[in-house]
Parts: sequence; structure tokens; C-alpha cells
Amino acid sequence: MAYYWGMLKTADFGGLTTTAHALSKFEGHFKHRITDWQKMLRDLADCGWHGEAQQAADNALRNRTSQLYVLEQLIEDLRVMLTDAADSFVILQARQTTLVETAAASGLQILDGDVDTVPTVQILPPGKGDEGGRHDPEWLKAMETARDRLAKEVGDLSTEVKSVDDSVAAALNRIGHTFQTGWAVLPSDAVAEADKDAAAIDKATDGRIGVPSALDPAGNAKWWASLPESTRQQLIQDHPGDIGGLNGLPAATRDQANRLYLPQLREQIAKDLSDENPSLHANPNPHTTRANLDALDALQKQVDTKTALPQMLLGVGDPTTRPYPSASAVLAYGNPDTATNIAAYTPPNPAAGTLTADAAAARGLAAAATKADPANPTAALVVVSLGAPGDPGLTPSSVPGRPLRSGAAQGVLDGLAASHQGRSPSVSEVSAVPQGQGSGFAVARVPLDRYATNLPDPVTPDTVVARTPGGIEDPASHQAIVNAIVGRR
Repeated sequence: MAYYWGMLKTADFGGLTTTAHALSKFEGHFKHRITDWQKMLRDLADCGWHGEAQQAADNALRNRTSQLYVLEQLIEDLRVMLTDAADSFVILQARQTTLVETAAASGLQILDGDVDTVPTVQILPPGKGDEGGRHDPEWLKAMETARDRLAKEVGDLSTEVKSVDDSVAAALNRIGHTFQTGWAVLPSDAVAEADKDAAAIDKATDGRIGVPSALDPAGNAKWWASLPESTRQQLIQDHPGDIGGLNGLPAATRDQANRLYLPQLREQIAKDLSDENPSLHANPNPHTTRANLDALDALQKQVDTKTALPQMLLGVGDPTTRPYPSASAVLAYGNPDTATNIAAYTPPNPAAGTLTADAAAARGLAAAATKADPANPTAALVVVSLGAPGDPGLTPSSVPGRPLRSGAAQGVLDGLAASHQGRSPSVSEVSAVPQGQGSGFAVARVPLDRYATNLPDPVTPDTVVARTPGGIEDPASHQAIVNAIVGRR
């Protein structure tokens, strides 16, 4: 593994990114050529040919069309592999830098040598005034343990670098063999192998996004803070869906990523539905429907709408992954990372068709709370649906004594507990009460810190501070909810 530590430290992987961008432009030109080719096919089909001549020409052109689609897919897979490889390497470089800095802060040093030398970890002499520590057996034992642990991390990192390098080399060799054989390999086999390679490298890269765990918002926040700004921006551009859904990252970062991801998700669903080339869609998602497109279009229109309060897109769920997670998105009005009061509003029966009204209700809560407590900023979150009414993950639950919904915004609130700046604010979960428990809304108010404890749901019966008889549009109920949000019971 000697080579890989030194290679990672000295290599410039910008060439991979540049090549991937060049491929992306080439891919765009190539798609235009396919469109021209399809037009030619249609023109020939309308030219009035008959008999064997028409059949022979039709077969030849359709075979070539199939080959063009295969080439298009191979180019796309190659671009994905190079992009993911570049991103994996820059993430690993950031981890390498962190290991070096951790060593220096812990009284250790990683000796690199040259690119062909096995890196070693040594214990540095005690600092000035602590010289007596070198004779302290407990100090020496603790330092040796830290040294051995760091040496293992250095070795593990080198192993990961080798794994990425080997995977990309093998994938490129397979694609190269396909081109060199002049289609001696069946086109469908070539696409299947390239798809498999691209998916494997993509999965490995995703595994490095959100170290150590997507379920650890505090770990995600620490990991993101350790990355150089250039690396962060590259990851946002290349993996907006992953970054936008990563709890613990700043709200502004998630908003930036999700605004890039939303049209990409819409384009992918439209492509699945169009199914222009069935050979490239052997396993279409059975959950994909036209309603998904309509919901994403409604969300895009909402995101593009200028609002008095800053509007942030904190989460976009892929509606094709039903039934879990729920087909939902989370919008924020005001910046929840700097707010003193946070309201998390779940509409009584959210659906794609109510998205605009649900967002407007949340804006109204944020504006009214800001007016009621101008000294302390308020942000309102709203869970909007991208699917049909009656989604059990979005509508209020019927847990005894638990008047609020459970699920949709929980991860976002867990993440805000890690990304919030300043002292912990209060969170007011606002939801219609479940069927059979009366009408109106209930508000549960708890400190944001409670969402970072990894304990059961922080909202309990004793945290319910307000119940209203009417809907959120009822003036009296609306004012009661606002009073609860700003702490005036």
C-alpha cells in the first residue's frame, strides 16, 4: 500500500474532473446527433418506399440507431465513473489532511517518505515544560495506543485509495476492450457491464459522502466542515441529491444542492415515463407515474416563486421510492440555522394538489411569528406532499396522547440540531390532531437540542402547549398557534 498514501498526497485529480466535464459536453453534442438521426428515420418512413428495399433500409437504420444508443449509454457511464472517481479522491485527500492535522495535535507525526515508502507514525518528544512525560509509563502507553490507532487509520485510507484506483482501472479496461473489439461483444452486454461498473463506483462514492454515517447529523456536520470549500462545491455539483438529503449540513448548503437536484429528478422521471428506448430501461420503476411529474413541477414552481421571507428547499424525497420514505419535500421560510423560534408545520392532509396552499400557510405562520416577536427571528418549516392524499408517513398519527404526526420532518430537525448556529432555539411542531381526537391543531414545544439525543421522539404529551378548536386559517386558532411558537402560552 506504500504507493497509495504518497500518490494521494501528491496527485492532482483535476484532470479527471476536466475530462468528465469534456465528456459531458461531448455527450450533449452526441445526443443532438441522435435526435437528427431519429428525424432522418421518420423522414425515410414517410418517403413511400415499399417492399424489400424499404425493409432492408429500415433494418439497417434501426440497427445503427441501437448502436448509437449503446454508445450514448457508454459515454454517460464513463462520465459518471470519472466524476465519481474524482470526487472519491478529493474526499479521501481531505481525510488524509485531517489525519495529518490530528497527528500533529496529538503529539504524533506521520512520516511520508517518498511515494514508494510505507508511511509510519512516530511519537514526538513531549513539548516544552512537559519533558518529564517521556519517563511516565502511563503517558507512553497512551501515546503508543494513539500511535497504533492512527497507523491503522493511515493503512485503511491507503486501502480505500487502492480500491478506487483498481475499480476505475478495471472499468476503463472493460470499456476500452468493448471499443477495440469493434462490437464483437454484444452491445447489450457492453452496456450491462458498464452500467454495473458505474453503479459500483457511484455506490462507493456515496459511501464516502456523509462520513461516518447518514444517520449521524453531528458526524456529517464535522465531516462537511473538514472539507475545503472547493471540494464542497464540487460535491454539490456532482451529487446534489446526496448532499441535499444529508442531515447536519447547513440549511443554505442543502438548499443549494436541492435546487440543483429537483430538475434532475424531474428529468429522470420524465425519461423513465417516456421509455423512448426500452432496451436501456429493462427495469422501469413501477412506482413512476405522471402524478410524480406534476408534483415535482408544482414544487419547482413554488421554489421559483419569490417570497418576502427567504425560501429554502431543505429536502426532496424521490417519489418513486414509495412507500418509504414518504413522497415529500421540506420547505423553510426564514433561515432555521439562525432562527430563535422554529415552527415545523405538517398540514392536516397534505397532497400534491395542496402544495401551494400548504406552503402559503407556513409563510403566514413565519410572518405572524416574526411580527409578534420581532426581536427573535422565526423560521417555519412545512412538510409538503409529492403524492396522493392519505400518505401515512405525512398525515397525523393516532398514537395515544401524541397529537402530532411522526416521521416526515424528523430527520430535518435532527439535522438542524447539528447545523444550528448559536444557542439552541425552541421547536414548535404544529399539526392537525388525528381523527377521533377532536378538531383543530395542536402545538408541541421542545428545545431543538432534544432532537440531537438519539432518544425516542422528543414530542410527548407534556410538551403540548396549545390546542385550537379551528383550522390554521381561523384567526383565533392562528393567533393561538403563533403565541405558542414565540413562547406566549
